[in-house]
Amino acid sequence: MTAPLAETSARGRAPLPHGRGSAPAPGAADPAPPRPAGPAVPTPDGPVPRHGRAALLRLAGWFAAADAATAHEVYTAAFALHPATHLGGPAEDDSVAATTSWWDGPLAPTAAVRLSSALPAAPARAHGAQRARLRDAAESSAHWRRSAAQELRRVLAEPTAADARVLLSSSAMDVLMELLTAALGSGDATRAPVSAGDLELGIRLHVRHVSEAAVSVRGSGGDLDLDGLRLRVTPFAVLSDAADDDTAGDGTAAPDARPERLVRHA
Repeated sequence: MTAPLAETSARGRAPLPHGRGSAPAPGAADPAPPRPAGPAVPTPDGPVPRHGRAALLRLAGWFAAADAATAHEVYTAAFALHPATHLGGPAEDDSVAATTSWWDGPLAPTAAVRLSSALPAAPARAHGAQRARLRDAAESSAHWRRSAAQELRRVLAEPTAADARVLLSSSAMDVLMELLTAALGSGDATRAPVSAGDLELGIRLHVRHVSEAAVSVRGSGGDLDLDGLRLRVTPFAVLSDAADDDTAGDGTAAPDARPERLVRHA
């Protein structure tokens, strides 16, 4: 014979039959049937659930135990369904309809109220120092651009050779890039020579396609390699490269011979 096994339930200390073929002890009462599992009802001292089935059951219990007035208060607090608040009063002017919009209605006469804590208006600041800094920056930029234009006139006074290597400062490289971009944007250099000038600096860049030419421009910011192009910088009044075949004797270009562009500064 084997002794029956028993375990203690979570809700009490009564032994429950366990195992198949076990028999109750002699003289012991029949065990009570197991209690069906139901929803966990929160105790008054425990936390109040705010979501789910347990919260709805607790709210239903409050409604069941409350009178009519308390039930309305619970309903308002639970679902935030507060009544609307209206501002009413006797109308002083019966000529304005109740459906008139506040936008179209007459203005209400009110006295202007000045806040006691209002601060006096701050005096306008003088911007003389800022204007002086901007003027100095513009003058410095113009000075470096004029120096860069003189450098280009000196370095590129003659057409570049077949395999030319040019060393420029950063400011001269910037001016050269502006003129080169404007010249190549004015037309197709492979069909006809192109040029771009800067009236303020008094220089003009001429670009001509030569198949065997190669130019390498080196600067502090990087190198610029141009294949199949020949460069030359002349005074602004010279409209074409004197080495071109279709120029006039005085260095001016024939009508519609080549496109040109003027560089403008913002």
